[in-house]
Formats: sequence, C-alpha cells, structure tokens
Amino acid sequence: MDDHFKWAFGYCAARGYGPPVAATDPSTLWFDAGKPDQAGRFILGAASGIAAATVFAAVGAPNIFVDIAGARETILPHIPPRWQPRDPMWLMAAGADVPAAALTPDFTIEVAEDTDRFEAIARYADGSLAARGVLGIHGTTAVYDQIVTEPQFGRRGLGSAIMAELGRCAAGRGATERLLVATADGKALYERLGWTLRSDIVSVISPD
Repeated sequence: MDDHFKWAFGYCAARGYGPPVAATDPSTLWFDAGKPDQAGRFILGAASGIAAATVFAAVGAPNIFVDIAGARETILPHIPPRWQPRDPMWLMAAGADVPAAALTPDFTIEVAEDTDRFEAIARYADGSLAARGVLGIHGTTAVYDQIVTEPQFGRRGLGSAIMAELGRCAAGRGATERLLVATADGKALYERLGWTLRSDIVSVISPD
C-alpha cells in the first residue's frame, strides 16, 4: 500500500474518525472529518498534477481538503481558482527502532490506551499540561499525530520524550513502520530523531 494511504488509515485511528474508503478512482481515499472547517478529506498517493486536477474537478462542496503526495511545483499550477493551499508539509518515515529519550526532571508522562490509539501526556510537577502526542495503529503501521509542547515548556526535551513513549507503545503492538506528516515547526525535531523524508505533501482546501 502507498505510504500516503497507510498514513491516512493510522491518522484516522489517531483522530477517532472512521476508516478511509476508496473514492473517485482506485488511487484515491476519502474520509469524513465532520468539522465546520473540514468536512472531509481526499487522500491521493504519489500523484501527478493532472491526476490531482481530476479530483479537484470532482469536488463540489466547501471545506473539502485534498492532500497529494507530490512536489508543490508540480501540483500548485493545477489548483482551481479560489482554492486555498495550506502551508508546506512532508510525509516522513522511520523504522521500528525507537530512540531512547530521558524525561526531564519534574515531569511525568501518562498514557491512555484504546483499541487502535494511544495518547501520551506530559505533565509538570504541579499537574499542568506540558506536552502531548497521539498515535494511531493500523496493522503494522504506527502514525504519529498532534505532537505539541506548550510554549512555556519548550526546549526541555519533552517532544522527544513523547515521541519515545509513543514509540514504545507502537512496538508493544508489533508496529514495524512509523509514519507522520510534519509541518515546518516539527520537521527539524523529527529529522534529529532519525526520521527521513518520503514526499512533499500538498494540501489544499475547496472554497466556501
């Protein structure tokens, strides 16, 4: 299965959405998000600008996201008028090995576990939220999502500690592959932790 598709299944597990379904043609997935600003999302694997344009033309509703694994310079010329490109993102991957990360003193991590989802939360000694992250499991693929450190607790290694804790959870479920979609804010952290780039992700939103 295409890495972008594998990511979509794990992402839906992490977010609590229903699993993606085939749509438009065999190389496209769709899932409902049910949010006012994101009704749902089409996921394309490694796709050409022409293939992306076919999906754009089939969208007739507002606030539909279309995500394409492809270079921005290839996809952006095919975006219809009034569609809004999101900031650059990257599909990244790592193997089963989980780098060790010592938790900074005065912080603890608690983990909530569900059938196909984990949430790790780091708290300061006074109980305040310091950092969090979510992991979705689909088969042998683990997808990391929403890795966030609160601004006042930055530069204390909490992001790495959350990633390591989620990695241990993934290993306990037999995951052999790890995927995530990084924004510019998180890309450098993931690269330091040994993640590698698989593809640009171009994400655009249909107009109101």
